[in-house]
Amino acid sequence: MLMLEASIMKKPSMKTTVLEEELTRLFPSEWLRETAKETGFVKRFREIDPVVFFWALVLSFGVGLSRNLANVRRLYGSMSGADVVPSSFYDRFKPELIEFLKRCISRATAMEASESVPELSEKLQGFVELLCIDSTLVRLHDSLAKDWPGPRTNHSPAALKLNMVISVVGAGPREVQMVEGKKGESPLLKIGPWVESRILLFDLGYFKFKHFQDIDRHNGFFVSRLKDNANPLILHTLKQHRGNAIDVGYQKLRDIEPRLKRDVLDVEVQITTSTAKSEAVLRKNSQVMRVVGIWNEELKKYHFYITNLSVETLSAEEVAQLYRARWAIELTFKELKSNYQLDTIDSANKSVVQALICTAILTMIVSRRLLNLLKRMNPQKAKQMTNLRWANVFTVGAPQLFEAVMIYMGLNPRGYNPLFDMFIAESIDPNVSRKRMLDPWVK
Repeated sequence: MLMLEASIMKKPSMKTTVLEEELTRLFPSEWLRETAKETGFVKRFREIDPVVFFWALVLSFGVGLSRNLANVRRLYGSMSGADVVPSSFYDRFKPELIEFLKRCISRATAMEASESVPELSEKLQGFVELLCIDSTLVRLHDSLAKDWPGPRTNHSPAALKLNMVISVVGAGPREVQMVEGKKGESPLLKIGPWVESRILLFDLGYFKFKHFQDIDRHNGFFVSRLKDNANPLILHTLKQHRGNAIDVGYQKLRDIEPRLKRDVLDVEVQITTSTAKSEAVLRKNSQVMRVVGIWNEELKKYHFYITNLSVETLSAEEVAQLYRARWAIELTFKELKSNYQLDTIDSANKSVVQALICTAILTMIVSRRLLNLLKRMNPQKAKQMTNLRWANVFTVGAPQLFEAVMIYMGLNPRGYNPLFDMFIAESIDPNVSRKRMLDPWVK
């Protein structure tokens, strides 16, 4: 018996606490409490402990363990040992909680950006990071149409648009925006010094010549599909072709497209943001870019891409291949919806909706943080650790991880079983005066 007790009291090995250490470094309990107080989310800690509240949300609702707030409240009570009445718990879902959770997202994304330096291939040596931007719609309760108008009144009268910039190499989100569903995507792309030495991939929703110029001006790089109605002036070809290839110089792209016979088009073009008729004004507002066209034999058409990456950096075929990496953000949205409950929010309460969307994002951030840790610890197997496979594993282990984090922080010391008090509290119906079917027959 003494030997058994000694083994239980033995200090945990590094591997048994490495996950807890990583998560508490990302969100230290002191920081969570200070931020909760700064945002007004919690004024007196004896009523609600923001640390337990935070992890109960992220590691229970975020992974589908508790699909409604009543279960989150019960889990909070079981882990904190506190008897929290429903009204007091639900009243916490207010704008102050939203601000608290947004601060948590900002802290995590800033830490990822400063600490996570993805190793790019030799082809991309010299670039800091490969990023992509996109958005997804989250359909909401129809009663929220006034606050969150959707893009289509017949199908999605109420919707929120979640816009994200993510690191393609699995590090997670770099920027998160939540706007009304009907808002266009292009204004959500804010170009600044952050794009320097980075490659940004985006689809036609963000297509804008002004964006291209701003990225180039800040020494950043981009790859985008070319809009069907874009008709830039070709200056000269960047790829030599054998035989009687037509001369494409100083012709408009769409004018010569029907006559092209080559599998790959790689040309330098002139684009402009001006609609003036003066050639001098057009030249002043024009910029030289690169357009790549890849023939799709199945569809019998060209796929055109526009970029400012040089031909010395990537060939035309490699530009098209790089653009396919944009699929990483589609998989991120799939992960958020399939694994972290982004598509199961049916509340009509605006604050609850925002809180639970923030929770889904935070759960994914925590999940990716641990995945990156495991990759660093197992570099030989890192490529086999995919995001979606890991998400399925993480959702299964999250309940045990929640308890382990609480024990690690001393909020639920080992040996304390909080279930008894929770079972007693939750089994008692608060409606004292309600008539019971068996009242006439039982003392």
